[in-house]
Amino acid sequence: MTTTDQQIKNTPKKGLAARFLGYMIENKPDLLFRIIRNTRPNLVTPNNGPVFITRFNDVQEALSRPDVFNITYAPMIDPSVGPFMLGRDSTTINQRDKGIMKSLMQREDLPAIREKVAHLVNEAVERQMQSRKIEVVNTVSRWVPLKLTGEYFGFPGPDMESMFRWSLATQLDMFHNLDHDSVIHQNNIDAGREMKAYLQKLMPERREALKQHPQMDDILSRLMKSHFPDAIHFDDERIMVNIMGTLVGGVETTSQAVVQILDQLFKRPKILAEAIAAAKIDDNDLVYLSCWEALRFNPINPFVVRHCVSDYKIASGTLRSATIKAGSLVLVSTRSAMRDGRQIPAASDFCIDRPPYHYMHMGYGMHTCLGDQLSRVQVPEIVKRILKLPNVRPGSAMDFKGGPFPESYIVEFDPIY
Repeated sequence: MTTTDQQIKNTPKKGLAARFLGYMIENKPDLLFRIIRNTRPNLVTPNNGPVFITRFNDVQEALSRPDVFNITYAPMIDPSVGPFMLGRDSTTINQRDKGIMKSLMQREDLPAIREKVAHLVNEAVERQMQSRKIEVVNTVSRWVPLKLTGEYFGFPGPDMESMFRWSLATQLDMFHNLDHDSVIHQNNIDAGREMKAYLQKLMPERREALKQHPQMDDILSRLMKSHFPDAIHFDDERIMVNIMGTLVGGVETTSQAVVQILDQLFKRPKILAEAIAAAKIDDNDLVYLSCWEALRFNPINPFVVRHCVSDYKIASGTLRSATIKAGSLVLVSTRSAMRDGRQIPAASDFCIDRPPYHYMHMGYGMHTCLGDQLSRVQVPEIVKRILKLPNVRPGSAMDFKGGPFPESYIVEFDPIY
């Protein structure tokens, strides 16, 4: 079950229509979206139910109006890591913190990031070569971004077990706990408290280390070597919050993308053969295009959830226009947008020559992922190494184990003689 499927499943349902929508979202989302796109593309469901926005242009419009369609994460984020840019649309915190972090996460870092990821994923794969099978989720697709959080962002954590627990606990509450489960929320708060305690010890140690080794270069070190004037209010507390955010947003979504890309490629033998051929010659551009197109058929976030704060007419001046009332829960379907044949030619076909703006895997507008450039390197690099395995093939189906993320996925391969 994917992220927003879980959210919808946990939303109180009223009547037969709502139960039907819940079933279709969980089991046949693309059929449901096609029906909505072609009949009521901006569907306002009855009894104060959710609003679906499904067409490419309308999804872009909604995600370009953060002052109308607000994010819903702050009540879960603030008690854990503190006020964070992701929960603060149209604020100084969002503008300032995102600007600072973006300035330090430079495009010039990407070649070194690729090398780091290649080394890490190779290490993860090589230690399992003798078994001729790999459980991808817990030994590769989660492990690599967790290690990268330490090596690139400078947040290694006390141990991998703690980092994994913090990552999962924060993700589950901040983005998946729509029914406000108190245990899930408390786990998130506990994870935030433990992360702060760890960073309160790490940051002074890092400052001392930088005096002896000023060449140290990761995002935390860059932040601590920077000098921010008091007037902009970016102090050690803000550094801590933003470093915690790199773990919150960087692991589970990466892992899910890797697994769902592999699953889609394995379903298409001809495409798989082409992707494997590209992987074997390290054609990174072709591997990337294959990955992003594969992910279009099963994105990690079929919706982004927004709260409408004032009445708004979407697609105004068209026959599909609809008024969304203040207080509505709005499901802005990037999955549907990426299958909208009005803007996406041959939307049902696997095509690797699409322009980048046809993909919304990294979000759109103000909420484009902070680490979008990093993800465009990391995800295909992990997939590429797995595709290089001899006669690689699925050994099991994806197993979500009732949660929002893949928890197990096995690939098998032939021995190397």
